[in-house]
Amino acid sequence: MKGAPTTSYFNFGAAIAAFGAVVAYLSYFVLLSVPFTALGIACVILGSATLTLPERPVPRGAVRGVIHGAVLNVEALLEEFDAKEKATYMPPRDGLAVAYVPLADSQSPSYESLAATSRRLVTEVNGVPVLMVVPPGAELVRANELSEGSGIEDALQYVLVDVSELCSGVKAVESGGTLVVEMKGVKVRTEAAKYLRCLGSIPASIAASVASTVTRKGVTLVSEDIEGRTSIATYRLM
Repeated sequence: MKGAPTTSYFNFGAAIAAFGAVVAYLSYFVLLSVPFTALGIACVILGSATLTLPERPVPRGAVRGVIHGAVLNVEALLEEFDAKEKATYMPPRDGLAVAYVPLADSQSPSYESLAATSRRLVTEVNGVPVLMVVPPGAELVRANELSEGSGIEDALQYVLVDVSELCSGVKAVESGGTLVVEMKGVKVRTEAAKYLRCLGSIPASIAASVASTVTRKGVTLVSEDIEGRTSIATYRLM
């Protein structure tokens, strides 16, 4: 039976505990110093506590699984209301970002009208019935406390690559109300047809929530080109 692999937490904890043990021993028996003895004991306690920390408290695979489950729940809603139009992602209000999906073919509602609408499952905006959904990216945005003023590409890199590992790299270019995001090494797919049509692929959907949060603008996915494990999504910023 192979031993458990060591982690950076394990190595750091072992080093701190060993250092503390040496300091405590020398301070108590050689230097006769109570403060340095206390410091050594504190290092032993800190190192011992660090030894118990897991390298990754939440496995990235579990994160992707939870996101995929959330997508299927949204897919069921879209199927129920036979949604076909593109969603508009809105910045967080009361801490949670949402997306509005028009239930009729019409001109996209303005940012002001969507920002002022009540947060109900089905509401009417400028005479058009609209379905409100909570996209998977909403909780990732809230949990990681993204804020206005953060760089779009840095925020996307942090959420899509560092936190969730949904892809291996992200590039973003914003120009004249248009945002283009290239996501490489995409690691999760969905067969949810309605979700793909209205909100985009899972990484593109989460990217829209992130972009809406950091720009404080409405974000609509205009098109998405998927080739192999690379996705290039184009958004309109309201």
